[in-house]
Amino acid sequence: MVAKCSLWVWYGLPLVQKDGILVTTSNGVGLVVEVIYLVVFFIYCDKESERMQDTEGFLFIEVILLFSFDVGTLLFLESLSARRKATGVVCTVYTIIMHVLLALDTMDDGDQEYHCRYMPSWFSFVNFINAGIWIAYSVIYKIDIYVLVVNVVGALACAIHLIILCCSTVRCLLLPKRVVPSSNV
Repeated sequence: MVAKCSLWVWYGLPLVQKDGILVTTSNGVGLVVEVIYLVVFFIYCDKESERMQDTEGFLFIEVILLFSFDVGTLLFLESLSARRKATGVVCTVYTIIMHVLLALDTMDDGDQEYHCRYMPSWFSFVNFINAGIWIAYSVIYKIDIYVLVVNVVGALACAIHLIILCCSTVRCLLLPKRVVPSSNV
């Protein structure tokens, strides 16, 4: 998510396009929240754990790739139109991949009880509402095809996610309950 917010912050900056302050502001706030989460994670995570090393590695790769993309955009694309188009396509493709991966992760039907307890339905609902608001922004304020496409796909992915979660919840309600014998010792 750090890369997604960073890309969208870059997309909204005046170096890439005019009138993108709302995109930059909202994704900048998201980026700050994610950085705070990562700082807390790094403080409390076991320094020797594999998860810590994986997170550090992925974060390092993300920072290098983002820096390379930003510098490359500034150096090799001279017009705002070309920068906007290149950055918009990269942001759109990356965000769509993230939405699709979320939907595919939900479709993995391994453990029904896991889906009932741990899948964040509120998260998908809020993302669905958020996508609707951004769709309205991209149509009403000015037609921004990149913001529009990403949020239409995001709304569809969230709707699929919510439908799967509803079906999974219904299945969980219909599953026989486990009875744990009590000991009267």
